[in-house]
Amino acid sequence: MRVPLGALFAASLAALVACGGALSEGESQFKSGRYPEAKQTFVQLEGESRGWDDARRAEYALYRGLTHAALGDRAQAGVWLREARAIDDSHSGSLSPEDRRRLVVALDANDVTP
Repeated sequence: MRVPLGALFAASLAALVACGGALSEGESQFKSGRYPEAKQTFVQLEGESRGWDDARRAEYALYRGLTHAALGDRAQAGVWLREARAIDDSHSGSLSPEDRRRLVVALDANDVTP
């Protein structure tokens, strides 16, 4: 069976937009102070996020960590913030300068060590 190239492209684009949309939604929920909703969004994205590129994965890990921190779960916050730092350290520039600053502040605030 042969799939038309246009249909394959459209399906790939839809999948990319969907995961970007869900990540953006989780970030929006976090920034709006809707932490339980953000946590649920990020939990639902976990499996899918493992296949993302470094930049998107670092962003996901950062905001998931920030969400756990906002909910008072320092242990889980540390797990995700360390992951975000590891990705950004090994692939410099994975996080935007603004998100890198958020990460540094969160690591300090949560007393997260390597």
